[in-house]
Amino acid sequence: MTNTTLPFADLEQVYERLASTLDTLPEGEESHFLAQLALALAHRVADVDQVMAAIAEAREGAMDIHAH
Repeated sequence: MTNTTLPFADLEQVYERLASTLDTLPEGEESHFLAQLALALAHRVADVDQVMAAIAEAREGAMDIHAH
């Protein structure tokens, strides 16, 4: 299987859309939206191990932020 990633410019575009979308949501709905987004994206990945690795990566990133 070929491991492909999004080019940085596209990733930046995704970040901007995500940030602006989160800003428009009612307070407290951000977590629900992010869970729905994660499931929608996971549904598009045909490899459960990649999805699980992405969850672990996101968790590690969140833990790193709280450690500093």
